Amino acid sequence: MSSLADGQSRFVACLQKGPAHFPADLFSQNAERALLGLKAHANNISHARLVALEDSFPRLHAHMGHEIFHAISRDYVEQDHIMACDINHIAADFSTFLADRANSGTEIDIARIEWAWIESYRSVEAPPVVLTDIATLAEDKLLAFPIAAHPAMHLIAITGPLSPELGELANAEPHALMIARPQAQILFHPLTAVEHAIAEKIADSMTMGNLLQYALELSDEATAMQHIIKLIQTGALTQITG
Repeated sequence: MSSLADGQSRFVACLQKGPAHFPADLFSQNAERALLGLKAHANNISHARLVALEDSFPRLHAHMGHEIFHAISRDYVEQDHIMACDINHIAADFSTFLADRANSGTEIDIARIEWAWIESYRSVEAPPVVLTDIATLAEDKLLAFPIAAHPAMHLIAITGPLSPELGELANAEPHALMIARPQAQILFHPLTAVEHAIAEKIADSMTMGNLLQYALELSDEATAMQHIIKLIQTGALTQITG
């Protein structure tokens, strides 16, 4: 007698790979009726995967057009590792798939931005550092103030022209984009190359003094402080506690 695990494995293989993997010995009813039911179930799962991609990338869908987006989405979801993926994370590798298919930088950027938006939305809660947290600190306390990157903050290097679907960034020509969620709303923040470089160092800095020192290596004192203040105002930092 087949084990439960073996039966489940063959059942899933049939759903993923089609009738050639039909486990006829698992069903008490007529094999043709069982196979018909499995086909309907597999079609529902396939449709759900495609809908999940559309829901994850509405701007990319609009930018590419339905037919092109649907065609590349179907190729994507038919990969073995995507078939086995949890539907909540099915879109995680889509930007890499687009890059492998030699899509434009604009399309790849949109995919990365929209997936980063989802990750920001799902990230754990953490209070952002605000200017009032540090405004009255003495210099030594300010430099020693412990910081980390806010868990909802994500950075995306821009590799192509911005799509019109990113209307809130019209007329911007950023080197990179920061996605942050300091409170309930997720916001996009265009970054220069220097701002991007400083933001990338937040996770390694551990203290405000270390982050400021890195900013000073890239700009003068006044400009360095402006960059730090911008990062604070966008909600990019959280305080390390405990």
